[in-house]
Amino acid sequence: MKAVMYEGIGKISIRDVEKPKIGEDGILVKILYSFICSTDIKTYKQGHPMIKPPTILGHECSGRIDETGRNVTEFEVGDYVAVAPFVNCGECEQCINGYPEGCRNRDFPSNGAITEFLSIDAGYARKGVAKVAKDKAKEAALAEPMACALTSCRHMELQPGNSALVVGAGIMGMLNAMTLRDVYGQTVVITDKRQGRLELAEELGFAISSGDTGKYNSIVLTAPVPELIDEYLPKVKLFGNMVLFGGYSKGTKALFDPNIIHYNGVKLTGTTGFASKDFMAAIALINSGKLDLRPFTKRIYEFSDFEEAFKDAVEGRSIKVGIKVGE
Repeated sequence: MKAVMYEGIGKISIRDVEKPKIGEDGILVKILYSFICSTDIKTYKQGHPMIKPPTILGHECSGRIDETGRNVTEFEVGDYVAVAPFVNCGECEQCINGYPEGCRNRDFPSNGAITEFLSIDAGYARKGVAKVAKDKAKEAALAEPMACALTSCRHMELQPGNSALVVGAGIMGMLNAMTLRDVYGQTVVITDKRQGRLELAEELGFAISSGDTGKYNSIVLTAPVPELIDEYLPKVKLFGNMVLFGGYSKGTKALFDPNIIHYNGVKLTGTTGFASKDFMAAIALINSGKLDLRPFTKRIYEFSDFEEAFKDAVEGRSIKVGIKVGE
């Protein structure tokens, strides 16, 4: 089968690799759509300590079941599915204590997702593979980033009708905003220095801001800029939330006034990854139509144009870039 391979910093290629096999308890998924995420971009631009070349890139995907093992009863050939990039073990301290996104005993599929096939065993599939409607297959490839937003919001103390500010109108800012508004009933404002991104936010019905002085029950920082913590902390209402959603580099330092946190009771929290239950919740919301992710699935390249797709994603020309791998 063909796969997009990370060959080293600034280098990707398409290779013929061995098609994964399944056993009696496995399923084989033919990938239809795979989206390029920020981890893929970071890996391409500067490398990644856990992604060693050569390796198949990608983990946001959906597809159709091509083959099942004789012991598999939950899925059938022809089912359209979304596949989580990892599942938590359910047995470690973090999982037991209600923070499965912090699991350090994760299980993974056979390979990355910008390729033609993934093999998955039945145990993994029960936690990390979900059936989707055929007409939702493209949107369902974005279930993983949506799950990250759901995980973040789940740990916030949110009351219906409260206000929220999302700083950053990139894909994760938009998904956080949709989760806050459409799932948790928050009144959401989005701010960003890039006017084009704010235009999309406005089209999707969000209020936008270019630097107001209002205060909010919750503020989510999706851009990993440490100076933003000090800038926006005074704008959190009493006993409100500030969430550091963006991925800060190790060793990053930030200066802010702890007096605000102490006397205003502000909850300053971080979030990373997702829990398997939030991945399944994302699929349920996509299948139901409660979350409409179609605005983020418009930039789709053919598999043969993977280099141009990566160039588009790396240069930030589109809010989200996908690759159509199969039919």
